[in-house]
Amino acid sequence: MNVFCLVGNVVELPILKETTLGVKTCTLKIQVERPFANSDGMIEYDIIGVEVWRGLAETLCNVCTTGDLVSCKGRIASRPIEKDGRTFYNYTFVAEKVSFPRKNG
Repeated sequence: MNVFCLVGNVVELPILKETTLGVKTCTLKIQVERPFANSDGMIEYDIIGVEVWRGLAETLCNVCTTGDLVSCKGRIASRPIEKDGRTFYNYTFVAEKVSFPRKNG
């Protein structure tokens, strides 16, 4: 099973882009709290970029503001990269659903 679920705050407004085939896309950057404290007792955060496609990308770019709490559910995708005769994999999070737990409307 290939599923991820992230909850965090938007740290940068997504910018709507279009592929050469006309498909709309954006990247949603969210700040996600780690579930443990570091050695100094402080909670740290990760900034995670999530790919959003088609109508969901358009909607997100129209309603999203910096600081919004969002939940993202989707899949992890891998893309092979060939370099010097070796294959490396680049991983990305692809959203299938994005919700605003505290937003009205």
